[in-house]
Amino acid sequence: MPRRHLLWISLGWMLSQSILWSGAHAQTTETSVQSMRRGLVGQSAYAACKVIHADYSQKRADLIVEAALKNNHWESQKDWLKSPQATQTIKLVSEAMNKECTDFNQDSDQFVPAMEAIEAL
Repeated sequence: MPRRHLLWISLGWMLSQSILWSGAHAQTTETSVQSMRRGLVGQSAYAACKVIHADYSQKRADLIVEAALKNNHWESQKDWLKSPQATQTIKLVSEAMNKECTDFNQDSDQFVPAMEAIEAL
């Protein structure tokens, strides 16, 4: 009888570890997707800012985003980049950036909405 209890305890422990691992894996995956999306928004907003302030062509801006997708292994988020959430966030962030496209202009009317949009990703 004690061996049987030990078996059930062992199986229960393995099952609980499996559940914990799968939950942690799902959270890590979600965090990873969120991180990719924030990175994509940052790169895309930088490129859009350069179109606005540095006379970059749209083709050049697109190449910046394509390079970020490839170099950072973010290809899985390429379709998301065309979503309303992504395009709106990129628009807000690029408009909230300074003229050098190196940082945010905290005096911009778009600064707070841009930060809220980033948090919502």
